Amino acid sequence: MLRVNGEIVHPDLIEETFSRIKAAAEQETQGSCCERDPEFREQAETEVADSILIAQEAEKRHPEIPEEEVKPKLKELIDKYREHGASWEMLEAERDNMRYEISATLRMEKLIDGLLGEDDQATPKEVQAFYQEHESDYRIAAEARCLHLMKPVAEHKSVTELYQRMCEIREEALADDADFTEIAKRETEKSTSEIDLDWIDLDRPTNPFESVLFSLREGEVSPVMTYEHAFHLIKVIGVKPGHLTALDEIRKEVEDRTLASKKRKALQTLADTLRPDATIDQVSEEELEGVQ
Repeated sequence: MLRVNGEIVHPDLIEETFSRIKAAAEQETQGSCCERDPEFREQAETEVADSILIAQEAEKRHPEIPEEEVKPKLKELIDKYREHGASWEMLEAERDNMRYEISATLRMEKLIDGLLGEDDQATPKEVQAFYQEHESDYRIAAEARCLHLMKPVAEHKSVTELYQRMCEIREEALADDADFTEIAKRETEKSTSEIDLDWIDLDRPTNPFESVLFSLREGEVSPVMTYEHAFHLIKVIGVKPGHLTALDEIRKEVEDRTLASKKRKALQTLADTLRPDATIDQVSEEELEGVQ
């Protein structure tokens, strides 16, 4: 178990952080990252240890939060819970926990205010820089709509003959007077008989189906594709190019994210200064029992 300046970290907190870090990495790579589990676990322990160091420093600098600051926040929280049907008995039982959480939040706010000082706003220059650095977050993905027919390989005796049949269907679809909708209705072997796949976002460019779909112009018929144990043929009937959302359209959102980023960086800088003097170690349950 991880221990930070004598404070034992609940293992669930490490596991939750580990799962989040691993899921983010797998989302980015679109694959499994099990071989990197030791790296992710080390990151999780570092992140959790830093958060505890920061919380300890906040409590050290602001040990007592004035009642006049806690009381209105507590009332606001109770009112919110009441709106969602919480009973007075439950709220009374949780009152001390709510006061603790409110005090911890206020301590953190005071700590951040002290770290930022007068630099507590996102300047236009900072907002512009954040926007440029995170352009991918504000880019609207390209979309394409297509008509589709498919034939599962497993339902045919000869893969070669099936492929040749799909090529023949494509030749028919390429004719000037071809009606792809009617061809697809006649030929598709999809269990739902679905022909129109509606609008599809480009979010998996390494996916074989999407890589072909988004390489076609409106009106074009694809080559015969193999994907998920089936042969596919599509015709693009609509294309919406991707584009970057203008900063002026989302300025408030970017300003909020820029300021949040400044706060995180300030807290991380603080953690970096606290870590060299901190006592961070691993302790077994047997050792804990011995101390008790």
